[in-house]
Amino acid sequence: MKKLSILSSIVFLAACNTAPETKTAPAFDPATVKADIVSANQQFEEAFIKGDSAVVVALYHSDAKIFPADMPGCDRKTIGGMTATVPKMGIKTMKLHTEEVSGGPDEVVETGNYEMGDGTKSIGKGNYMVIWKKEGEKWKMYRDIWNSSSPMATK
Repeated sequence: MKKLSILSSIVFLAACNTAPETKTAPAFDPATVKADIVSANQQFEEAFIKGDSAVVVALYHSDAKIFPADMPGCDRKTIGGMTATVPKMGIKTMKLHTEEVSGGPDEVVETGNYEMGDGTKSIGKGNYMVIWKKEGEKWKMYRDIWNSSSPMATK
């Protein structure tokens, strides 16, 4: 009986001394992040040409700041208002070309270029830079700036 008691105590103590499982964050994988950004950009393109401001705004971080060319900086609500007017402007195509994504697990920077068209020809192109930041489990646009490569209109 004494041996059984000692054996039970050893099993009990061994069970109590097991290290608790620790959860580690998934490793940062730049290729996966770039794929996530390219996917979000495709959603942006589709929603933008439809004027679907709800989808476009949802792709931005809740604390997003946007810096449109030739306009003052603004928040994500303003981009929603701008998006709603896109169909009236004759924009029927939008393509974002991601050139580079770099950074770490907290923030990444995407650089690229864009082109918009009326369905038959290009009507605007330029460059952009977006800082992406996680919100929940999704990468969202946190800072967004773009400029036009099209020649400026002269008077």
